[in-house]
Amino acid sequence: MEEKCWESKKMDCIGALLEFEIMSIPETTRFWMIRTKQGYFYNEFIKNKFVAIGWNEILLSNYGSDENSLKNHIKERYGDKRPGLALNKCKNFISEIKEGDILVIPSEGSRKITFARAGKYYEEGKCTTEQEIETIYKIDNKELLVNDIECPYKKRRHVEILKTVENVGLNYHLLAAISSYHGICNFDEYGYAILDCIYDIYEFKNDISLTINVTKKDPIRPREISNLMYGLTEYLCSIVEEESLETAIYLNSPGKVKVALKNIASSIVKYRWFFLILLVVLTGGSVKDAELPGIVKVIEDFKTMNVYIHGNMLTIS
Repeated sequence: MEEKCWESKKMDCIGALLEFEIMSIPETTRFWMIRTKQGYFYNEFIKNKFVAIGWNEILLSNYGSDENSLKNHIKERYGDKRPGLALNKCKNFISEIKEGDILVIPSEGSRKITFARAGKYYEEGKCTTEQEIETIYKIDNKELLVNDIECPYKKRRHVEILKTVENVGLNYHLLAAISSYHGICNFDEYGYAILDCIYDIYEFKNDISLTINVTKKDPIRPREISNLMYGLTEYLCSIVEEESLETAIYLNSPGKVKVALKNIASSIVKYRWFFLILLVVLTGGSVKDAELPGIVKVIEDFKTMNVYIHGNMLTIS
């Protein structure tokens, strides 16, 4: 009975593998960071699935008006010393961000980072400029606690939450950029690093990226990491030229190993079975003591199988 049950589960898992599609990110996707006013609005943004930006006086109806007049108005109304910068941020939020773009939303102190897909732009009619100015004054002067006040910004966008991560283990360059920039910023140059945080395997601009999350808590021994890299390289070189491979290793423990296959996504159908086998390994396999967690949750039952990378060979028994 147990054997039949296992066979049924195995067939379900194989069926799920056959139906699995690598996440394809449109080439037109752009990446943006939107801050949450020192984290004050972070929980509200995530809970209610929207993001927002200030300067309520600048709206869809007037942001394309005479720039000098708008700059003067921002300076007089808000006291901004660099009104042109504020105006550009409003323009980016209203017209440059497109539906489907990916947003980086940091919490207070960037302890958590939420990644979201941008939705439609809208304006919240109940918010006023007076309310906005009063709220920001209180935040800047530490008169409010985080979550004590609702976001007073009119300009908003619906979002689809994709993933929330802790900043520990985040790509160093991405974390440095999040810590350095303010307000709303274009993050196109960090696109791959952002996608690596969201997806374990994806296709973007005809490249396929695989991220192996090594969950071992103890220090990773040199032979473990060398066996992993050698085995992956030999296996992948059986389907692509070595020149097409790029690797990056984040030697924390836990840590990550990223493999990028350049200009191969258009041939994915041809190499489908190679990737299905690799998915099994990454989902249920191990490299000696370094456990590799699942990429596709629906096929976790494969963890009961013996799947290993030995030197330059993948074996499933």
